[in-house]
Amino acid sequence: MTHILYKTNVGKNKPNTLINKDYKCPFCNRDGLRKEGRILRETDEFLIVENKFPVLDNSYPAVVVEHNSCNEHIGTYSVEYLERLLSFCFDYYADLQKTGSYKSIAFFKNHGIFSGGSIQHPHMQIIGFRNNSYEVKDSDYSGITVLSNEWIDWNFSDKPKSEFFEINLTLKDKGQLDVFCTYLQKSVQFILQVLNTKHQCYNLAFQIEDDCIRVKIISRGPTSILLLGFGIHQTPNNLNDLATQLRAF
Repeated sequence: MTHILYKTNVGKNKPNTLINKDYKCPFCNRDGLRKEGRILRETDEFLIVENKFPVLDNSYPAVVVEHNSCNEHIGTYSVEYLERLLSFCFDYYADLQKTGSYKSIAFFKNHGIFSGGSIQHPHMQIIGFRNNSYEVKDSDYSGITVLSNEWIDWNFSDKPKSEFFEINLTLKDKGQLDVFCTYLQKSVQFILQVLNTKHQCYNLAFQIEDDCIRVKIISRGPTSILLLGFGIHQTPNNLNDLATQLRAF
């Protein structure tokens, strides 16, 4: 079941620091989060917080606060910092799986106003769905090769799940998380600095499997009527050139 009820009565109360710059950032105030009793897991660097606005029916939403500062993001972290962050997230994801309470779990990131995000502070989300599942196919992660070796597959999707620019990254050896983080960060930087300088928006969609970790890095802007109204996915005709450019980048 891929359709899920959105609780509009909850959603209308969500803060939006991307639009309202005067709104006080909820993730900068750790003491406030502690007083509310919403911190589920904490280190000096990262937090996992129970989402104060659970807008999706029959789900358990958690927010991963990535950094103490509103002004940092995946493109500015060190690779070592990103590796610690993802390890922290993967551990929580695995613990949710072990509960057996969820039919599926989604781990993703919104960055920017066209990504579906509402808070500027760098964060990701891990949502356990009790009744909903989603389908992921190998073809979703195939495309025009940027780099392929014994550790990773890195490519531009030639059959995007949305439209235009999607970068796929698969880690085939989980012991090489630092390699994965290096190319994940390069992909994000390439979107922000080259592909999408106008909107500065992207999504990350992770798929964690027994033998690999996959992430789809999606450049975001206003979505076309062809996709929304007719289900037509637009694929760029210059993917070979972009693969060469990303490889050099």
